Amino acid sequence: MAIAPFKNYDYELVLSDLIADIYYSTISMGSRIILLRKLTELLARKFLNLGAGEPMNLGDITTHEKNEKFKITERYKKVDKRLVKDFEKTIDRLRKLGNKYTHTANISDANVDELSIAEDSIWDLFSYLFVQYFLKYGLNLKTDKNILTLFSVLPPEIRYRTLKKIIDIIGYDNIQLLDKFLLSIVKARGIDEARFWLYNNSKFLQDVIYPSESEIIEYEENFSQNVLPLKLRNHSNCYSLLVSVLNNTDVQLSSHGYYRDFEEAVAEYKKHDLDLYLSSTEEQKIFKDLIKFCFIGRVPVC
Repeated sequence: MAIAPFKNYDYELVLSDLIADIYYSTISMGSRIILLRKLTELLARKFLNLGAGEPMNLGDITTHEKNEKFKITERYKKVDKRLVKDFEKTIDRLRKLGNKYTHTANISDANVDELSIAEDSIWDLFSYLFVQYFLKYGLNLKTDKNILTLFSVLPPEIRYRTLKKIIDIIGYDNIQLLDKFLLSIVKARGIDEARFWLYNNSKFLQDVIYPSESEIIEYEENFSQNVLPLKLRNHSNCYSLLVSVLNNTDVQLSSHGYYRDFEEAVAEYKKHDLDLYLSSTEEQKIFKDLIKFCFIGRVPVC
């Protein structure tokens, strides 16, 4: 029997309730951690594309001996092997924290550090959705510009973690990936850290293969000359181009981003008609489904 795929609408109500209780209520830290564990299950289902009605326990993911009869195991085998260990470790961290405050044998109060670890791990799980996507479809000069535009709507922290993990996996692969990563550092960590990363990696960046004439032409055909995101013709190596990006006044003014979290990003997200921007290709449709999932239940700040 075929495995039911994950459908956003099946979980829209429960996810909206979870987001409201976790982020917009005044419940205790222990209760918040318990609910973050439940959110972990939904993120794991989305990551594995495991739909409603299909059995899943977090322990099925973290155990070393996967049960071959379980449908979750079949889905798990399709995860990019380069991401498996990070995914398992993050799930296990959240599982253990959630279990600690679910079981009545524990009567201690949760502390700020534990809540911070849980929330930080949730950021990682959101980012893995997009790491998995870009490992499959690529992030380079040929990447659909509408996808890159909507990717920039996500909170800077997710973009930073996504791009950092991709670079950790595939290295300094191409100018588009490195440009997006540099911008994510600016918006998530600040201009000083971006400058440190750039100069600290100058030697490696100078050795990155620069786009050929044909690649530049193909890239330019997707934009009018006055709105080219990357002025490839003005430079001869990746490092020089990225220095110019970092010296751009608009980039420097965007340090730490225009928004920090989902709540601040909702207004920008709602400006885009996703069905218009992301419905032409399979690649676009899958990305549209991912970004819609991320914003379910999110309420803009007043």
